[in-house]
Amino acid sequence: MNSLRLINLIHSDPLEHFAEGKFEISRSNTRANLKDVLNGDVDFSMISLIDYFNNSEALNLVDGPTISGRGKSNSNLLISKGGDPFPGMRIAVTSETESTAFYLKLVMEKLFPGSELIRSKMSSASELLKEEDFALVIGNRALDIYQTDIKIIFDITHMISKLFNMHSIYAVTVSLKDTEYNETLSTLKNIPKWTIIKDIGRISGEHQMSRGILLEYYQSLTYDLNSLMRKEIKIFMDYYDGIKEKIFLEKIDADSIRK
Repeated sequence: MNSLRLINLIHSDPLEHFAEGKFEISRSNTRANLKDVLNGDVDFSMISLIDYFNNSEALNLVDGPTISGRGKSNSNLLISKGGDPFPGMRIAVTSETESTAFYLKLVMEKLFPGSELIRSKMSSASELLKEEDFALVIGNRALDIYQTDIKIIFDITHMISKLFNMHSIYAVTVSLKDTEYNETLSTLKNIPKWTIIKDIGRISGEHQMSRGILLEYYQSLTYDLNSLMRKEIKIFMDYYDGIKEKIFLEKIDADSIRK
């Protein structure tokens, strides 16, 4: 049985449930997933789109599940202490993402030029907003925002749809070049929505989240990888090559990047 490494965020819950018995399933963060697939410790692994871009010579993009969205997702949010966005603003970016930071940079260059993304070691909204007046949060921590009074500026997935008319593709499934493809991976791209909805009660209980928020989230989420999305990945790779050196405000010590 092949091994499949998933990302340890709430979007993987339906994938794990559906893949059970078909693969040896494990979960970790995207950086560990990248390291282990490159080392041959797992057969197939879900990694961030940016890690795929940076390692595409060694890895195959396989016909398997992605973590993607179009329209409002609720799970990739630009938030603030209460202020409105402006050109040149500074944004503390969660340590849990590279792909979302890339998409946010694309949006900010169009809407608020000169804005700076500050790489943080933190991931929760409260920690990030101690560092800067604006912050990027993702996944479970973004969904939690809807149970607070923290100001939401916009949903990054929605803004990519609005400004670029494309999916936001956050993670993809990869393998080493010489790994034999497992056809079962393709079945994970199209998990029926009714099976996810049926499982909402369990997911809601495990994560202590509102069923309504989770239903809206999973309705916007897709695991698909179709021909259009493959074209979009190539377009985003070209965008990334053009801005990768200026996504984050770099060359500053990680402990001294705050105001």
